[in-house]
Amino acid sequence: MPHQVHQRKFGRKIGPRRSMLKNLTLSVLRYERVKTTEAKAKEIRGFVDRMINLGKDGSLAARRRAQGWLPEQAIVEKVFDDLAKRYADRTSGYLRTTHLPRRVGDSARLMLLELMPATEEKKPEAEAEAAPRRRRLALPRRRQKAAPAENSKAEKTESTPAKKRTPARKKTTAGAKEA
Repeated sequence: MPHQVHQRKFGRKIGPRRSMLKNLTLSVLRYERVKTTEAKAKEIRGFVDRMINLGKDGSLAARRRAQGWLPEQAIVEKVFDDLAKRYADRTSGYLRTTHLPRRVGDSARLMLLELMPATEEKKPEAEAEAAPRRRRLALPRRRQKAAPAENSKAEKTESTPAKKRTPARKKTTAGAKEA
């Protein structure tokens, strides 16, 4: 009796389920943005966190464990070089999940998985305010005289006749054209 095994089964046996989780983890780490079902998204969060924490560890044993889970060496290098430096100040929560509309075919709940953006060093507000702000120059406004404007409108309406409205054409179906 396996106690404390809390894992979704996804209607698959252990081999196909494990390969699906490995491939989805690989896709999230490669593309940094993946659309999948809600159950798969919730299940994959722990695996992505585990891989990035292995990258932050940086030891040989951690690299071998990551290579055992991720089938591509290039993604392992990305985890250990790029992502470990990007999330140096975080301990977990590397994925952002966003609900999407349901899938059209089977009405499954969809989620968007994204790696969180790196935290950037914020500049102190004093430095930002120290720079003088440029003042916008006021442009001279044109003033129009009321009398000539009214005369010009009257002239335009008298000189140009109104356009005649043409009736809309009837829509024909493809069957009517053939007959």
